[in-house]
Amino acid sequence: MYAISVEQELATEILTRLRPSPFHFWQTDHRGLLLIHAHAQKPGKGFAASEHSSPSNALVGMVELMDCITAERPGADPDEIEYHWLLAHPCTFVWPLPYPGRLGLFLVSEMVVAAVLGLAARSRQPQR
Repeated sequence: MYAISVEQELATEILTRLRPSPFHFWQTDHRGLLLIHAHAQKPGKGFAASEHSSPSNALVGMVELMDCITAERPGADPDEIEYHWLLAHPCTFVWPLPYPGRLGLFLVSEMVVAAVLGLAARSRQPQR
């Protein structure tokens, strides 16, 4: 399954949208399920790494990539086309799965995907 690594704040924004929303990325032919990876953030000045409570450097959720839309800005050069991914059906994982991110779209092995989906299924089972 494909994944994309983004900053933690963008990962949270993507996974908390209730309606299909466009996000600025690049052109892709991929459509379908897409894992969201939150990459590790570098602490800013006066910000300790221990203060960062959101999971990072982990697979944190999944969305469906519905479409890739081109958006030309009026007065822009012909080669200045923006691409927006229409993302829908967000699912945040209860337990983020530590995983190294990469640039661009990258493949995550089927074993890792099975582990993530297994954790998601177990989190939905009633507690006894």
